[in-house]
Amino acid sequence: MDSEKLNSRLALLANFGVVAGLLLLAYELREAQNFAETEAAVQRLNQMQEAQRDMAMSESLGGIRVKALSDGAHTLAPDELYRLQRWENSVRLRMRSQYIQYVRGYLDEETANGIVRAAVNWLPYWEELGYELGDNEFEQAIRRAAGRQ
Repeated sequence: MDSEKLNSRLALLANFGVVAGLLLLAYELREAQNFAETEAAVQRLNQMQEAQRDMAMSESLGGIRVKALSDGAHTLAPDELYRLQRWENSVRLRMRSQYIQYVRGYLDEETANGIVRAAVNWLPYWEELGYELGDNEFEQAIRRAAGRQ
């Protein structure tokens, strides 16, 4: 009889340990998700800051972009057009990277919608520079938001 009571109490204690372990695991998973979301947001802000600094520090890129926006891409010299195309491609890649973070659950929907809205606003300019929408998730979102299904 005593061994049955002991076994019963040990089983109860083991079950309690399993439940406590599962609760701790759930807590750790949530903390890891919070950390990943924070890292994604910080990375996004760092990318934006770096891009703004690069534009500000460039001796000619700002002028080239202003010229393209005010007079049209057709007024750019071939080397200016090439530099601006590379710059705008890097902008699109940063936006796409940030959108992928949203798709994977690391950025909030409001941020992702803002990224897509910004891309839709820049799309006519990008198209003037020779960019065509592809078929990845980000570009599909741009197409939907621009009403180009």
